[in-house]
Amino acid sequence: MARTARHWSARTAGVVAASLLIAGGTAGVTYAAETGPSAVAAETYLPTVEITSNFAVVATPHPDTVGCNGYEVTGTGTSTGKPVTTATWAQKEVVCTATIPGKYDIKGTATMTEPDGDRLDISYALTAPLTSDTMVYPTGTFKIVGGTGNYAFVAGSGKMNARVNLLDHDHVSSSLLGDILYLG
Repeated sequence: MARTARHWSARTAGVVAASLLIAGGTAGVTYAAETGPSAVAAETYLPTVEITSNFAVVATPHPDTVGCNGYEVTGTGTSTGKPVTTATWAQKEVVCTATIPGKYDIKGTATMTEPDGDRLDISYALTAPLTSDTMVYPTGTFKIVGGTGNYAFVAGSGKMNARVNLLDHDHVSSSLLGDILYLG
């Protein structure tokens, strides 16, 4: 009798497990059928800011030779991407070598102005190792701080990277990747 009870218990457990597998498999198939390409795309990160800028810079010694020991840098050039399709790039930044040991500490602002006058303003903070190499690759973050026209009521932020050849100030580039929010 005990042997028969164990046999039926084992058989019942097997049936329950099989039922769960079938139900779970069916639920998975049903879920898979309900999630089409649009649902998968919604889970993929699609940045709303993808801007590449190419510009020339002019560097002058920073007046604070102890606390900063760096440069004041201005730059002008062009920007393309989204949300700006074509714009002029104008920047001002301070590059210090004394504020973070062993690194360039770069703080700046940039304005991208489209042909119709709409302007997108950002601020940024970048760092790069101090090396003897003439190529410097600053990385950090940017923040959208305002603008005019289509960018009058915007906010946003993201990552910023730059490529600088210390021997060629005419060919500097940067890229912005992040998000913009239209608030108004």
